[in-house]
Amino acid sequence: MMWQISLRRMFLVVTLVALSLGFVLNYQRRVAAEAALRLLRAEVGYLEPSSTGEVAAVRIASDEPLVWQARVRVPLKQRYRVAYSAVWLHATNKPEWFSAQALLEGESIVTVRVMKDPRDDRWRMSVIVRHEGVTGRSGTVLADEIRDVFRGSHSLVSTGIGKQTVVVPAGQSLRIFDERHFSGGSLLLYGDRAPETDIFGVFAELQPDVGPL
Repeated sequence: MMWQISLRRMFLVVTLVALSLGFVLNYQRRVAAEAALRLLRAEVGYLEPSSTGEVAAVRIASDEPLVWQARVRVPLKQRYRVAYSAVWLHATNKPEWFSAQALLEGESIVTVRVMKDPRDDRWRMSVIVRHEGVTGRSGTVLADEIRDVFRGSHSLVSTGIGKQTVVVPAGQSLRIFDERHFSGGSLLLYGDRAPETDIFGVFAELQPDVGPL
């Protein structure tokens, strides 16, 4: 009888150890899977859910030089655009928008690229919007002084969106890229307050598609 009780206890101990090991292994797999998911979301730009009355955006990691990407979502039945520029003139309260590319309803991937066009060797800032197989493009030739900024080495301050989803109410603008290059002088970094000197960089903003830029 004593031997039967000891054997039963041994089986119980073995079972508890097996369950404990299984729990630990499953927990480690879960932690690894969650870490991999976070990394994947950071790479592809995971956009958190938002309501139908909100505009949302998140930055997508990019390994390419002079390339900036974001995943954005705009409300249904409301026209939005991506305005872009490479210069913010002193004593003004916003960048000098070059042009804008229309956004379709729902989710899109916005890419801003600065590069030398192999067709004519001129430097351009381009905006590409991809939405469910539809691609829209806009581009602007950069002046020589702006081109030289991107070709050189300068201090950089980034105040646009990051890898966490940013949400604003529909009807408001959302600055997705704000990459300011400084080669000297005063660094005035108080939000959208007018700079004391001209600033060159990358500026892109989601805006309601109404009125002039």
